[in-house]
Amino acid sequence: MKNIFSLFIFLLTSLASLSQNLVKGRVIDEKTNEPLEFVSVYVNTTTIGTVTNAKGEFRLNLSAGKYEIIVSFTGYEPIIFPVDLNKPQPSYLFKLSPKSLALGEVAITAKRDATWYANLNVFKEHFLGKSSFGSQCKLLNPEVLIITFDPETALLQVKARDFLLIENPALGYKIKYLLQNFEYDGRSGYISYLGFPNYEPMQGGSARQNRWRKNRLQAYRGSSMHFVRALRNQNLEAEGFNIRRLYRQPNPNRPSEERIEAARAIMRQRALENKNLTIPANDSISEIISKARLPKTIDLLDTTRVPYSEYLIKDGDETRMAFKNLFNVVYTGEKEELAYVQQRSPFKAAQPSYQTSVIYLLDESVVLEKTGQIIEPLDIVFEGYWGWEKLGDMLPLDYLPNQN
Repeated sequence: MKNIFSLFIFLLTSLASLSQNLVKGRVIDEKTNEPLEFVSVYVNTTTIGTVTNAKGEFRLNLSAGKYEIIVSFTGYEPIIFPVDLNKPQPSYLFKLSPKSLALGEVAITAKRDATWYANLNVFKEHFLGKSSFGSQCKLLNPEVLIITFDPETALLQVKARDFLLIENPALGYKIKYLLQNFEYDGRSGYISYLGFPNYEPMQGGSARQNRWRKNRLQAYRGSSMHFVRALRNQNLEAEGFNIRRLYRQPNPNRPSEERIEAARAIMRQRALENKNLTIPANDSISEIISKARLPKTIDLLDTTRVPYSEYLIKDGDETRMAFKNLFNVVYTGEKEELAYVQQRSPFKAAQPSYQTSVIYLLDESVVLEKTGQIIEPLDIVFEGYWGWEKLGDMLPLDYLPNQN
């Protein structure tokens, strides 16, 4: 019996080792070929990571799949390297090149006036988020940020000279975030950012751990990661998601931009000619200007259920999402946060509804990974609830709701 039990343990250990893939290698200085110690080597948007030893060596154990390995060290340009662990892996040699900081960036980082701090607050609101979880996040080292703002275009751009160090006490994570770029258009409200986070679970007693588990499950339910996993398994409706086609067209009640600008020019000329100008109630020019406040487009929802075959493509181990126009995605498992409702309707009392998002593609298709990751995330645009949620509501890709 003892021999049988030992054999059983050996088989379990062997199966566990077979399910893991070893990614190993060295990191050296590109110019000197000297090994670099304490370099961060981690898997993008996960809790998986390590640092190199005195010989510049590292090892990561990963399950089969596609990943992005991030190699980053202060003073050097980072390396973002895709690996496919469905194939045999060689030993990697990463050569880091020293980072050069432009003189203009040095001058910008030296400014810490009231405008800089105002722009910092705008960045934190649109990067960490204004949700109940996002508003609790703390950016511990804002001094590494390079912030520029163009008042003529209302474009806010942010980069970083080192990892952003972030604490999310609501979800129980410390985050090292390698920010590549952040842009916020103050006129259109469009936000775009790209970066590579590494998560470290925070330590705490049983009460904190229970609260974090509850909050993480709340953050997961209805998230884009939850959606991608359910979509890959063709299990959307059972998981609480409804997806419908959405068509966006110009608002026929709103005048064209040319007519609006022409009307404004006439009104400005009238004001110059007569400072005591009184506008009659039925004036056609003022009526055109008043309609400029109407939305430029209107959305038409097709309530017909969309079969998976019309937007989901499976090719071997790869799963892609491809569609034209827009999709309306409703998650019926949770209602919207009150802060989101108040932001959308600041001047009237509105009740939270089911979480509703709009998505569209900037490329023909995007790859969906089993972890819930979207390859080439800048090729898909989120509006509505997913567009409102930010880093403070995000979870690592190795999060599993039944284990965390």
